[in-house]
Amino acid sequence: MPSLSFRFLIIALLLLMNNIAFAQKENQRYEVGRRLIAFELDFEGITDPKVLKNICERLKPITFHFFSGQLDQCAKALDLARWNCKNSGDSSKVRAFADSLSITPSRRIVELKDKLIQCEIASVYAVKEKSLLKARVYLNQLNTKHIHELEVFSIEHLPQKVSGNIQGLKEGEYQLVMELSNEGKVVASHKVAISLIQDKTQLIASMGATELKKDVPIWKASKQNLVILLDELLSGKRFEGDIPVSRLVESKGFLDKGLDAVDGKNGSEYLIAFPGRLAPLPARIFIPANAKISKVPLVVALHGAGATENMFFEAYGAGKVKNLCKDRGWMLLAPRNGISVDNLRMLISELPIDPEQVIFIGHSMGAGQALGFALNHSKEVKALGLMGGAGAVGKNQALGSMPVFVGIGSEDFARASVTRFAQEAMKQPESKTILKEYESIEHSSICQVCLPEMFNYFSMILKK
Repeated sequence: MPSLSFRFLIIALLLLMNNIAFAQKENQRYEVGRRLIAFELDFEGITDPKVLKNICERLKPITFHFFSGQLDQCAKALDLARWNCKNSGDSSKVRAFADSLSITPSRRIVELKDKLIQCEIASVYAVKEKSLLKARVYLNQLNTKHIHELEVFSIEHLPQKVSGNIQGLKEGEYQLVMELSNEGKVVASHKVAISLIQDKTQLIASMGATELKKDVPIWKASKQNLVILLDELLSGKRFEGDIPVSRLVESKGFLDKGLDAVDGKNGSEYLIAFPGRLAPLPARIFIPANAKISKVPLVVALHGAGATENMFFEAYGAGKVKNLCKDRGWMLLAPRNGISVDNLRMLISELPIDPEQVIFIGHSMGAGQALGFALNHSKEVKALGLMGGAGAVGKNQALGSMPVFVGIGSEDFARASVTRFAQEAMKQPESKTILKEYESIEHSSICQVCLPEMFNYFSMILKK
């Protein structure tokens, strides 16, 4: 029988392997998110039927890959789809290899006193053939033209460790850039957000000392959430998107000053949270400039399964919904994993929101949640937008005359059930349900193509 110490050693090794695997999944999730946004930026405005069809074929397997844990294949499909936004067929072996790589810093928040930034170059997914690549790694300070060179080297083996000197740099937000070239020609680049700070102890103390303008549950939970998030970032945790320190600091300012902190021209976005049983329930909010002087409509955006509140702010058209709200002077709330009616009412009581103009939208699972909320609390919802998902209407439930916009792609795996829901809803007396199908669009891209038309419909409804 193995000794007790030997068994403890085995358990320790298993835990270590589990932690390594979890860290790899975290990084893969981040790389999927980064590639999704890059694809959406190139995908915007494409209307050519042949191009859309080719892109759609690349994207179709993504949902299966995501829920089966094959995040590497998600990343690969997005890179290929992005290539097909401007090119036909497959990319060259050089481009394919360059696209497959990533650069990962050991920390997203780096203290300047550390003097060095440590990074790892690795493959996100396997490719058939590797090529000779030269990497140039540098830091680009945001909102400036300042570039700080870190290292130039050849990609010789993977994973490959690199480090760079950050002495002389100032505190602020930066992009860590890896530019890859072959025979003197740049073929791809990868960018990761980095926050350089003076002292993490001071930052932690400052976040914990946030003075709430109003000492109520939602703002208490928001403060607690910022402290937790900062601790996770400092410990090296990776998320599906970039979370710069400045976003936490600006959110702290909002908790300190309330609406006085909101930009009077462009509006502002913040990290907030609702009180939960065990921990704060994170959310993101955009407050338009006109909310400083009057009550405004609110759009509640519910994400799909496996995603977070960041999707509607960063993805689903590279954050398109935020711009659609900004253009109209509407507030946007994206909570994680849905919202309760009590938390919605709490938010309305705390911010200048017109309770008669609350719109719910959702994608996939979020569409089902939005529908469920509207059916159970119809007096709280002015209009409803469903994308790539819906649900069932019970015998004693009805949407009545509530305006409902349903968007579905012709190649969406949920097309049959969503279409059936919409057709049944349109048969009801006083129905204001609209069904719009988009050709050569699948599940993951429906929001990007559907949102502008959906918001035009909402604008018409709110003007009546």
